[in-house]
Amino acid sequence: MKKNEYKVHVFTGIRPSGGLTIANVIGSVNTIVSLQKEKKIERPMVFVADLHAITDAKPEDTQKYVVDIIKDYFALGLDKDNCDVFIQSHLIEEISELNLYLSRLISISELLRVPTLKEKIKRNIDVSNASLLLAMYPVMMSCDILLQKAEYVPVGEDQSAHIEMARYLAKRFNSEHGEVFPMPKMLSLGEPVRIMSLIGEGKMSKSNPNGAILLDDPVDISLNKVKRAQSAFAGEMSESLDSLIKIGKFVSDESGQKKIDELVSKHMNGEGVMKDLKDVIMESLRKYLTDFQEKKSQMSDSEVLEIAEKGGMIAKKNAKETIQKVRDAVGLKYI
Repeated sequence: MKKNEYKVHVFTGIRPSGGLTIANVIGSVNTIVSLQKEKKIERPMVFVADLHAITDAKPEDTQKYVVDIIKDYFALGLDKDNCDVFIQSHLIEEISELNLYLSRLISISELLRVPTLKEKIKRNIDVSNASLLLAMYPVMMSCDILLQKAEYVPVGEDQSAHIEMARYLAKRFNSEHGEVFPMPKMLSLGEPVRIMSLIGEGKMSKSNPNGAILLDDPVDISLNKVKRAQSAFAGEMSESLDSLIKIGKFVSDESGQKKIDELVSKHMNGEGVMKDLKDVIMESLRKYLTDFQEKKSQMSDSEVLEIAEKGGMIAKKNAKETIQKVRDAVGLKYI
């Protein structure tokens, strides 16, 4: 095998930051599941980004979600027999070492120009008080991708800067030390799907649970949120109603989607059909959440950890091989 050939076809990560919302599923999880079901990708590699999660949270607050988030992905349709799943911290030595080599190839000012990092800092903390770990987030993400020599990384347009960073660092390293890293490519998912809070307070988020449909909540609680969700006057469309319609169509079968389309058409023509529309959405949502929770309950922690251990062995082997080539390239003889 040539030193800069790809090892992984499609590579993606998930942060263990608490229970998923339906917006997480529509905007992220469903993409990798759909690509796999449609056989548009070869065996994907998915990792739980528990090291990324501590850039803005305490480890003890995120570790408890690691196994749970893997269960979520499997319950949502990821084929556990046709993917490799691992936990990021199992590769902490390789990630830390590559992070060291790549960090010397980028300046602090270049880091702070990464759009997603700027937004993250702007949203959570004053730049003068931001932790160094948070600032290094884009480099760590590049390490994940480059250690596995991944070919494609699925991202929305708002996250394309992460792949550009990995490509930039790979080019800088290859230019200085020889061809080690193949260039990762962005598997474009287009504009991110925006699902707004059901109570009209920005994007749907688990940090604002009153306006979010959480997959693990009792089903009746989620249905009541739909019943109380902001809508719009007959003949008008609002962000909240548009999001509710997107949720309804996502969780519905073909028949349910057709009913929703018909009711939305009546609504836009000035008819008062909002109760009927919400009833259709609630019925589909009930089936969707019940099915998800039943599938998730059938998985044990030990089963999930066994799968993650097998995937971790593959990821570890890839990472060790890559690190050895990196050491040889940079001329470190005494490790």
